[in-house]
Amino acid sequence: MLRLSRGRKLVQDWLHFSRRSETVAVERAVSLPEVAAARLAADPRPGWFAVLLKAYALAALAVPDLRRSLLTFPRLRLYQHDGSTCQVTVEREVDGEPAVLTYPLHRPEAKPLPELHAELARLRTAPLDEVESFRRALRLVRYPRPVRRFVMWLGLYVRGWWRQKFFGTFTASNISRAGADPVLGYSMLTSFLLPAAVSADGATTLRVFFDHRVADGAVVARALAAMEDALRGPILAELRALAGPPVV
Repeated sequence: MLRLSRGRKLVQDWLHFSRRSETVAVERAVSLPEVAAARLAADPRPGWFAVLLKAYALAALAVPDLRRSLLTFPRLRLYQHDGSTCQVTVEREVDGEPAVLTYPLHRPEAKPLPELHAELARLRTAPLDEVESFRRALRLVRYPRPVRRFVMWLGLYVRGWWRQKFFGTFTASNISRAGADPVLGYSMLTSFLLPAAVSADGATTLRVFFDHRVADGAVVARALAAMEDALRGPILAELRALAGPPVV
């Protein structure tokens, strides 16, 4: 018999709260050859995950439903966040085995792409005790399950700013780095960005799982259209600026 590791306990706690969501998925196939070319020419070159994450956060500025959370205490209500915080999932080694940790990435829509890419890269290599959210989660998981889940319930469902600070307004995962695309995603938060891998010519599928109690499919479909607009607009302009002026 094997005892549950800290990593397995964390995932079980997240799933406990994620199961409360009424999850629906929306996808949008896009072809972004001009964005792919601009990213290749950029110096420094940001990863696709940083590019897509920022585009989704920009879409959330245009579509307020992506910045709403369902709170339950002392009454059922929606809370409107003034900005986005992305709950980034990161695979790290804990106690000698892979574990999934999360990091609240505040205001990704306002971060330059090189800074955003560097922050995401640091999460994969920094010592666990140097990342506050990792340290906090691994400390909390040492407590009995009822205590852990009560603390998480407080952060998720009582005050909107607690939820944004400690968890986020949406989740994003870069599982396509492992060579596979997800078919289902669960999150404690309103939406979960799980983009497919991007081909060399910029073709990909923008995929979001969302809580139908908070938003409707047509709204999220419009949000994905806004995400594509962000990729073709401000994101493309930023990538081209990173390439510098043309050599004459």
